[in-house]
Amino acid sequence: MLKKKLGALTVAIAMTGALALTGCGGSGAPAAGSAAADAATDEGYTLVSDGKLTIGTSAEYEPFEYMEDGEYKGFDLELAQAIADDLGLDLQIENVDFDTIVPGVASGAKYDIGIAAITATPEREDEVDFTDSYYMDDQAIVTMADNADITGDNYAEALDAEGIKIAVQSGSTAEAFAKENFPNATLVPFKNATDCFAAVQSDQADALVTNRSVAAQLVATSFSNEQVIKQVSTGEEYAIAVNKDNTALKDAINESIAKLTEDGTVDALMEKYNIK
Repeated sequence: MLKKKLGALTVAIAMTGALALTGCGGSGAPAAGSAAADAATDEGYTLVSDGKLTIGTSAEYEPFEYMEDGEYKGFDLELAQAIADDLGLDLQIENVDFDTIVPGVASGAKYDIGIAAITATPEREDEVDFTDSYYMDDQAIVTMADNADITGDNYAEALDAEGIKIAVQSGSTAEAFAKENFPNATLVPFKNATDCFAAVQSDQADALVTNRSVAAQLVATSFSNEQVIKQVSTGEEYAIAVNKDNTALKDAINESIAKLTEDGTVDALMEKYNIK
């Protein structure tokens, strides 16, 4: 799908150390006449903070963005680091609730971009612009491994019933998918994917819906007594959210994505995080 070149994996691994130096913190819009405003004039785009690419993310979505031993990790965050490096900017990570990312980008004052396995949907495109897509994913349904009542064969009927509780991440496409396909079930929203898996563990939910790559990763690592019973092809395209008034930044990031795809960096990150 994507061309691979020798040395790309080395580039990707080198980014991990750079990510460890970034973190949460407040930032404000540049004042008129500041260095940030001058940079915006020179480069054609504006930044929340001088010399920084400030991103909104939700680091509870392994393998795309997560915390490990106090450090930010994940496919999206290393991709964001590579983009920042290409633009000659420092990366500033703001770790927030997923459903606040798009509004924060739309405000023009909180984050320059949003990157958090965000699917470019028509509803979100009403609020923000999106870059070219960098990954395609599907939906998956997860239950406890010993649950024989809900299976890959009967899930459509078994989950669409009164009394059934389905855990979803608030504001996600998984929530929209469950609402559309299982209207008779009760949806139980959580702020992040990890809490959805924990809810199934604690019998707060009979099943959960999340993206395929996240389901596969968390079942393989943190929740081995749960199982993916069904993958549903939805062809969701992940893209980076950008403020509608910052077209020049969107164009610059698109150029970076194209460059990082061509030089093999994207493929190397997919291999590193076992994303298919």
